[in-house]
Amino acid sequence: MAEDLAASYGKAIAAIGLAEGASDRLSDELLEFARAVDSTPQLRDKLTDPAIALQARSEAVSDLLARAHPATAAVVQMLLSADRIRHIGEIADAAVRINAESRGASVATVRSAKPLSDTQRDQLAQALAAKAGGPVEMKVVIDPELVGGVVVQLGDSIIDGSVAKRLTDLRASLASA
Repeated sequence: MAEDLAASYGKAIAAIGLAEGASDRLSDELLEFARAVDSTPQLRDKLTDPAIALQARSEAVSDLLARAHPATAAVVQMLLSADRIRHIGEIADAAVRINAESRGASVATVRSAKPLSDTQRDQLAQALAAKAGGPVEMKVVIDPELVGGVVVQLGDSIIDGSVAKRLTDLRASLASA
């Protein structure tokens, strides 16, 4: 999907969140739903398969978003109807970024194998704010495929503090010794 198209959808979604008084909740729920679609091939296939009636795909979305804010459900339904659901990850990223930028903040996506404690969140937020040179909004995504540690994307930078990365580095170090 063209970056400007994702940005256009992102702006519209950010405006909806602002109008509904639910900017953060809409951004968080949309991002969480997008990560679920992107990481679950069966779900992605069901939602993007034109052989499955739009009504059936729409009902699946309604079931999945039953507890979400009504604006989140409406946005996802709109993306589904517009045949943009396959690009929901890019669109969600744009909406989250635009929402954060409207408050003068950067966005950091943090992937972790398990939920972070409040202390871990605070320490990571402080470190990222220092790196970014300003406020940072963290979006934590639980990724069970990570054995441990975290992987952070802040703008174009990726900070890989995962156990897998440390093991790879250790293997390389031992191989060169």
